[in-house]
Amino acid sequence: MDKRSLAASLLLGAVAAVGLFHTVLAYVFETGLEQVGLLVAATCLVGIVLVNIRP
Repeated sequence: MDKRSLAASLLLGAVAAVGLFHTVLAYVFETGLEQVGLLVAATCLVGIVLVNIRP
């Protein structure tokens, strides 16, 4: 794993964690925006997979 893919994975992991945190807060405060956090987290996890696939 090179430095670029490591940095991208860590950045996407951090954004995914924020998405999950957003989902929990949206659920607790009943704002109806749970889907936003789940979509952000899922997109970031797919991004992590795509960054780490070796050609």
